[in-house]
Parts: sequence; C-alpha cells; structure tokens
Amino acid sequence: MIESKVEELTETRQTDDEELFELSDVEVETLRRAASERCLPFDASRRVYTRKQLSEYGMVREGYTREELRELGFGPEEVSCFDDRAIAAQELLKVDTPFGSGIQKWQLPIDMMPMRVHQTMFPPSTLVKSHVHPANTLDAPGGGLRIVTKGKILYKGREYGPGDWFFVPNGIPYTFTTDPTGPTVVMYKYAFFGFEKGNRFSHPSAAD
Repeated sequence: MIESKVEELTETRQTDDEELFELSDVEVETLRRAASERCLPFDASRRVYTRKQLSEYGMVREGYTREELRELGFGPEEVSCFDDRAIAAQELLKVDTPFGSGIQKWQLPIDMMPMRVHQTMFPPSTLVKSHVHPANTLDAPGGGLRIVTKGKILYKGREYGPGDWFFVPNGIPYTFTTDPTGPTVVMYKYAFFGFEKGNRFSHPSAAD
C-alpha cells in the first residue's frame, strides 16, 4: 500500500500547485493573520484554496493531520528508521522549506499528536536565509528546536555537531549555514500557531 501511494504521489507532482486544501477553523485564522501581516484581502467565509493560492499568502505546510496519516497508509503501529514506511515518509510526508534550496524535510510517520517530529537533510554548505516565524502569543510564542544528528550547523558563531541542539523562539529572526564538507541531518520540533489543534500551516516571512 505504501509503495502504491509513493507511485501515485510521483505521478501527480507536476500538479502540486493545484492541490486543494480545505482549511479548518485554526487554519483559517492562520490565513487571516498572514493576510493581515501582508495587507492582502481575506474572506472569512472561504475554506478551499489551492497550494499556489496559499503560497501567495506566505502559507507554509508544516505538518500532516492524523486523518492524512491514515489516508496515506501510516497507522499507529510500531515503526523505526529501518522500516520501508520510514523511507516512504520522505516523499509522502514532505513539508515546505521556503528559505533554503535542496533541503529535504519530512514528518516522521509516527502518531504522537498533537506533537509532530520532523527530520531534515541539508546539502553541504546550505544557507537557510534569514527569516522569522510569528509568535503564537506574547506569553507562549512557541518556536523551533533543532537537534543535530550528523554534520554540523553554524549558528551565531557556534558550531553545533551531533548531539548538540538549539531553540529559537518564534518572533526572533534567525539564519544559519551547514557543514561545507558533507550533508547535515537534523531532528526538528516546531511549535507553531495552533499546532495543538491540528494546524498544518504557518506563515513565516523573510527578515531581510
């Protein structure tokens, strides 16, 4: 089943921009916030958008819901990095990486909702451009935790290697580069607005 899902996805990659999303209440609120920040029109009654239309608001896909996991063939079973399902997730559970090129990032095929964990693979000498994720609230801004498992990240004058980690709260701009000698692999946990309610989208913006 997983293999057939990968084949189906590969066949439809060309029409990604036309992929339709029906937004939940928290996703509509995310879109409203993105529209307000960018001075763009917003229709509170509209629920269905294409991927391309969402990208015009700066909306970035950050995760998959439990329902989507099931539809893609990922159940609550035991799974490890050595399983075929984990390999298939690299395609089936891809998320967006708008501030760097050549980056592969996907949600792990595990059900720990509302928490989602991602794995990210950076090519050598990747530059993640300066950007900022909007704070969820003033008291609880959320943010991103990165744990390096292979290679290194160069961030604010420090070198983070395997076993090292750093956290950046939402609302603080950041940029970093990766190991020039080889690929870097990172485990990533991001607490963005409404993630605990099943939100799939955030709306970061360039900081430069």
